[in-house]
Amino acid sequence: MSRLSRSGVAVVAVAVGLSGCFLLGGGGGGGGGGGGSFASGFATVRKDDRNLFLTDERDVNSPVQLTTTGGVSMPSFSRDGRQVVFARKSGQDSELQVVAVSGGTPTTVLRSTATQQNLRTPAFSPDGTRIAFAFDENATSSSIGVVNVDGSGFRKVIGGSALAYASPSWFPDGLSLLVSAGNAGLMQTQVEKVNVMTGAPTPVTNDLTIGNNEVQGIASRIVVSPDGLRAVFDGRVSSGVSRIYVLDLASRMSVRQRSPSAAVNDSAPSWLNPQTFVFSSDEGGNDQVYRQAVGSMNPTLAVPLAIEPAYVAAPAAADGGVDGGNP
Repeated sequence: MSRLSRSGVAVVAVAVGLSGCFLLGGGGGGGGGGGGSFASGFATVRKDDRNLFLTDERDVNSPVQLTTTGGVSMPSFSRDGRQVVFARKSGQDSELQVVAVSGGTPTTVLRSTATQQNLRTPAFSPDGTRIAFAFDENATSSSIGVVNVDGSGFRKVIGGSALAYASPSWFPDGLSLLVSAGNAGLMQTQVEKVNVMTGAPTPVTNDLTIGNNEVQGIASRIVVSPDGLRAVFDGRVSSGVSRIYVLDLASRMSVRQRSPSAAVNDSAPSWLNPQTFVFSSDEGGNDQVYRQAVGSMNPTLAVPLAIEPAYVAAPAAADGGVDGGNP
């Protein structure tokens, strides 16, 4: 059984309380994590209040709070690292919002309607102009949509059939999405590559058990690696808990990445770079974010007291930054 290594990283996080609604540029929680000084690091959610936090990896114990209204889930960075998109739910209503890493009031991109419900798992396109997301058209039909960052041009890409679609993640070229699919009302057991313009699907795999013989379906999301060669997902196993798997998109083989104790849930993975992923785990009774190299079986603590991680490299990086956690 593998154990989580903390590698000398402090596990006590400083909770940041703001007198206003959102972070003011260059300040907030102090340390390396704030506003205009943010270089590279994580957008995460706190499980207790479902608010969005920004954590510079130079000082993981000084997170900066970007929202106070709660209901936040599955954040994702723009490729340049300047904005974070997330879903926010309040009662039966949901919306997609974008906030700058320097802080300020989030902008609402899209709100739920009678035929566009439960907006979730948003992801910026590589050029930062569009957002892909999942939504429900009715009680049994789940679809994938795309909308411009300014809220215009909403378009359903795929959905409305016997298959329910979820968890869109952009391929690096911005032309296609990797999505999970499954029979309506059942678990997501299939993976498809979908052309964004035409909605035409190409099957990737209809059998996530290949190579592991245990996955019952995708628990929350599947995410393409920044080089487009792999995908990481949290797979639900027969006991009901979730584990992290990496799917090779060429061989279509998926491999479990570690074996924690029986009751532990590893979930909501995304990518730090093409060889390293991050994920949430409740091992030890604490919800925290860990990083791990593909195949190493040895995660280390990345962000304490956080879940649903997205990561972005320094905006000035030559490659424009890593595609951080586009679910």
